Amino acid sequence: MSVSAITSEMLHSKEHLLDPYPLWERMRHEKPVFFDEITKTWVLTRYSDCVEAFANYKDFSNRLYRDTLGVVFGPTMLDKDGSEHVMHRKIVAPEFVGKRFEPYYKAIDRNALDLIRKFPEGPVVDLVDAFTTRLPVNVIVDMLGMDQSDHDRFHEWYTTMMAGLARFSSEKQKLGILAHEQLAEYVEPIIEDRRSCPMEDLISKIVHAEASGQRLTLTEIQAFISLLLVAGGETTDKGIANMWTQLLLHPEQLDAVLENHDLFDCAFSEMMRHSPPVLGQLRYSVNDVTFSGVTIPANQIVYIQLASANNDETIFKDPRVFNIGRDDLHLSKERKSGHHGTEGRYGHLGFGLGKHFCLGYEMARLEAVIGSSHLSNFMKNPRLAAGADTTFITKNATRSPLKVLIEYERP
Repeated sequence: MSVSAITSEMLHSKEHLLDPYPLWERMRHEKPVFFDEITKTWVLTRYSDCVEAFANYKDFSNRLYRDTLGVVFGPTMLDKDGSEHVMHRKIVAPEFVGKRFEPYYKAIDRNALDLIRKFPEGPVVDLVDAFTTRLPVNVIVDMLGMDQSDHDRFHEWYTTMMAGLARFSSEKQKLGILAHEQLAEYVEPIIEDRRSCPMEDLISKIVHAEASGQRLTLTEIQAFISLLLVAGGETTDKGIANMWTQLLLHPEQLDAVLENHDLFDCAFSEMMRHSPPVLGQLRYSVNDVTFSGVTIPANQIVYIQLASANNDETIFKDPRVFNIGRDDLHLSKERKSGHHGTEGRYGHLGFGLGKHFCLGYEMARLEAVIGSSHLSNFMKNPRLAAGADTTFITKNATRSPLKVLIEYERP
């Protein structure tokens, strides 16, 4: 019996949206470089091709983000290329890694505990509504030095701007632009105040940071804050939800992390490989470029399907098995400068690679690990609530359950 050829309709079918991994596996073997006629986009699905695309700055540009993020926020480092991107990143990146980020650990601790104390008295909590959608936003608000009483306002801006990035909804986009304008108006006097009276918050550090004598303009700072709120919120929000869902579906591994909280680091790495919250990244081909024997012409939209790459069976053994003890994955660390390592281990591509590697990777990991440790101390015998729906929903290039219903006892 012959198997039908892969079509664009398959990529947009309900079956694929519900579980995209079987079709991606077929594509890796039969059509690893696939042209989607519906969206006019080239899709890369193999690990090796995706790694090569992330590293190719000569033939690819990030300019497409001007038509999505740029419309809502204005110019950000994400839509810049070459020296302009390098300069912008040098100004802000040092504040998000290593010793400079350590002062913000307390903000993660404090906000995680504050949210947990507000959990309902009953035996069931929706981790998404009560914790994951709020923790990253609240932490960012505190990092920026904003009034903690404005957490709800920032949460509303975050959700509205995130919805505004939808490519095919002009109404949501208008609301997203309005939310950014409101946020920009809110932070403008704070930014100006920090110019003359710097404090120890992130806004002060960004306002006064420079590289080769250059600093960010007011508009660029306002756009960066919106980008931080959305990008930092979305990945962490859905990442924590995805990690807990997989652990709850694998009780033996859940027991292991509850017994040893250090293993949350491993669980986070395996989640980013097995069930990454962000499915891919866009690039624009400025020259002809060839992958797996197929040449993509210049001036084309290219989708680096990192979720497929992370489940490439030529790289990871039994890729659709969630296993926090993998011996072929770099655990407890990110591989921003490359994918190869020692002893046959490879890095996940959940944060991208190279110059455009996600700026907030360390923040996302710490919020997931620290927050989960506090959750484990609060929830005794956590398990999926009766009737809980663990279906992962694909929406706007992200994939995550809508709810994570956990039944537990208090210690």
